[in-house]
Amino acid sequence: MERIKFINRYLMIPIVIILFIITFYLIYDDIKKRTVYEFENEQLILAKTASQGITSFFIDYQSDLFFLSYLKGIVDNTDESKAILESFYEQHKKTIAAITRINSHGIIMDSYPNGQSVTGSDISGQNHVKQVMSTHKPVISDVFISAQGYQAISLLVPYFKGNEFTGILGILIPIDKLGKLFLDEIKIDGKGKAWLLSEKGIELFCPVEGHAGKSFLENASNDITSIRLMEKIRLEKSGTAKFNDQQLTVEGKIRSIKKYISFYRVPLTNTYWTILISRHEKDIYYALDRLRNRLILIFIVFILIISFYFYSIAKARNVLREEAKRKKAEKTLKESEEKFRRIFEDHAAIKLLIDPEVGNIIDANKSAAAYYGWSCDELKKLNISQINMLPLEEIHKNIKNVLYEKNTHFEFRHKLKDGSLRDVEVFSSKIKIGSRNVLHSIIHDITERKLVENELIKAKEKAEESDRLKTAFLQNMSHEIRTPMNAIMGFSSLLPEYYNDKPKIEQFSAIINLRCNDLLEIINDILSISKIESGQLPVNLEVFNLDDMFAEITGTFTEYQKRMGKSNIKFELRNHCGQSESVILTDKVKLQQIFNNLLGNAFKFTDSGTIEGGCKFDVNGERLFYVSDTGIGIPVDKLDIIFERFIQLPHDKNITHGGTGLGLSIVKGLLTMLGGQIQVKSELENLPEGKVGGTTFYFTIPVKK
Repeated sequence: MERIKFINRYLMIPIVIILFIITFYLIYDDIKKRTVYEFENEQLILAKTASQGITSFFIDYQSDLFFLSYLKGIVDNTDESKAILESFYEQHKKTIAAITRINSHGIIMDSYPNGQSVTGSDISGQNHVKQVMSTHKPVISDVFISAQGYQAISLLVPYFKGNEFTGILGILIPIDKLGKLFLDEIKIDGKGKAWLLSEKGIELFCPVEGHAGKSFLENASNDITSIRLMEKIRLEKSGTAKFNDQQLTVEGKIRSIKKYISFYRVPLTNTYWTILISRHEKDIYYALDRLRNRLILIFIVFILIISFYFYSIAKARNVLREEAKRKKAEKTLKESEEKFRRIFEDHAAIKLLIDPEVGNIIDANKSAAAYYGWSCDELKKLNISQINMLPLEEIHKNIKNVLYEKNTHFEFRHKLKDGSLRDVEVFSSKIKIGSRNVLHSIIHDITERKLVENELIKAKEKAEESDRLKTAFLQNMSHEIRTPMNAIMGFSSLLPEYYNDKPKIEQFSAIINLRCNDLLEIINDILSISKIESGQLPVNLEVFNLDDMFAEITGTFTEYQKRMGKSNIKFELRNHCGQSESVILTDKVKLQQIFNNLLGNAFKFTDSGTIEGGCKFDVNGERLFYVSDTGIGIPVDKLDIIFERFIQLPHDKNITHGGTGLGLSIVKGLLTMLGGQIQVKSELENLPEGKVGGTTFYFTIPVKK
C-alpha cells in the first residue's frame, strides 16, 4: 500500500507538467490568433483607405467625362472638340496619359497628346470598347496595350446626340500611376509590401521591378498558395491568407518566403480591383516566437532531468500492474465463460455459435436442437450452409458484415431436419471466446408473421386495384353517359327549328332513338351487374326454341350492323344440334343476354371478316354454346383478367371502342347463376400472311330437353 501511495504521489508531477504545457499552448495559441487578427484589421484599414482613394478617383473622372460628353463641340464633332481634349489633358496630365474621342464604330477621331499618330486607328476589337458599344454604359478596362503602344487602364463613357449613341470619351491611365498614387505611401512594418490587382489578376502596381503589367500567378510561378489566394479573392470581398512569395535572390535563384497577406476588393463601375498588403510571417510572430523558443528550451531541460527518474518508477509499476491485470483477466474470463455457458444452454431462445471464417456450427443450445430436429451434437457437425438456403457466397458476405459490425439483423429461410423450410429472423453479434472471434446468433421463427404480411400485401394490392378500377369505371361511365346525352340534347334542341321539314325530323328522331337505346344499354349493364352481385336476379326457367331465339338475336344484330356501318362482316347464328334438340328448358332471358353481350363485343372489336355463333355438341356429347369472331384478338397474358369488373384492355390508342367494361363480367355472373362455365381462346390479328386472328368464347349451361 505504501509503495502504491509513493508511486501515485510522484505521478502527479508529470500530470502537473502536462497541464502546464496544455495551458501554455492554449495561451500561446490565443495570443497567436489575436496577433493575426490585429494584423488583419491593421492591413484592412490601410487597404480600405487606399480603396476609397481609388474609388473617388474613378468617380471624379467619370463625372468629368460625362460633363464633357454634353459639350456641344464634343456632341457635334466640331473643331472645338480638340481644344476641349487638350485643355482637359493639361489639367490632369499628372494622373492620366491621354484623353481620346472614339466614334460609334470604334475608330479614334481625336486623341491628346500624340493625336496624329493614332487618329483613324480602329480599336473596335478591344474588349472594353466592344462593351461600351454594346451596352452604352461606362466601362473600366483591364490592362491592355493602347493604340499609343504602352500598357494602360482605360476609363470609357458613351456620349449621345439626342437619344442616338454617337461615340465614346476615354482616358488612358498608366498601369502603375494609381498604385503609386494611393499605395506607395502606405507604411508597412518590416519587409511588407502592397499590390494592386485587376479583376483578371494582372498586377496594376507592385513595388517589385518588372512585375507590373504581368499576371499575379505568373509572377508567383503558379504556386499553389497563390492559386488558392486568387480563388479566395474571387469568392470573398476581403480576408487574410497565407502566401508563399516568390523572390529572386542575388545569386539568381528563386526562393519562397512565407507571408501573411490581407486583401480588400475595390468595387468599380463594371469590374473590381483588389488591394493586397503582405507582411513576413516572421515579422508578425517575431516577439512571440522568441518567448516560445525560450520556454520550450526550459521545458526540454526540465523534462530530460525528471524523465530518467520516473522511468524506473513507471517500469516497476507496469510490472506490478500487468501481473495483477493478467490474474484478474483470467478470473473474469473463467467466470464469464461459465456464466455464458449456463445462459446459452438453458435459454428459451434458439441460439447458435458459428465460426465466422468457415461457417461451422461451434455450439447449439437445447432450444436449437428442439427447433431444427437435430441433437446438439449433430448440429455441431453441420455447416451453417446446410441450414441456410442462401448461396454460400452470400452467407460468407453476411456472417463478414457481422464480424465488422456493419449489419447484425437478417431474415433468412432455414431448413429443418425433416426438410421443411421456415422463415427466420436472425440477430447476430461478435463475441470473443478466449482469443477467438465467434458469431453469437439468436434465431426467431417468423414463418407465420411472413404469411400474414404476404396476405396483407395481397389484400392491400387487391383493394388498391379495386379502388383504381372503380375510379376508372366512374370516369368511363361519365364519358359513356355524356356521349348519348349530348346527342339527345343536341338533336332535341334542333327539332323546333325543323318543325316543317319531315325528313329532318325523322332523321333527328332516329338519332335520338338510337342514343336513347345506347343510354338504356349502359343503365341495363349497371343494373345487371348490381343485381348479380347482390343476388337479387332470380333464375326463371322456361321452355323455348333455340332456333326462335337465334332468329330474334340475328334480327337485332343485323339491324345493329347497319347502324354501325359494318355490313361487310359476315354474321350468322346456327343451331348445329338439330331440330330434335332445339326445344330446351333454361332461363331464356339470361341465355339471350349472354349471347347479346358476347356478340356486342365481337362487333365492337371486328372490322372485317366473320362473326358467328350458336350451339353444337362437343366430343363428349355435351351441348356447347359459342361466339367466334375474326377481330383484333386478346393478348394471352390478359385472358385471366377479362372477366373482372371494369376491365377494358388497351388497344390502338387512336381508336376509341367505348363501353362500360362490364359486359364480360355480366356474362360470367349470369353463367355462375345458371351453373355454367366459360372459356376463351384468342389470337392477335398480326399473324403471318394467310392466317386470321380473332377470339372464340365457349360456354356451357345445364339445360333440359
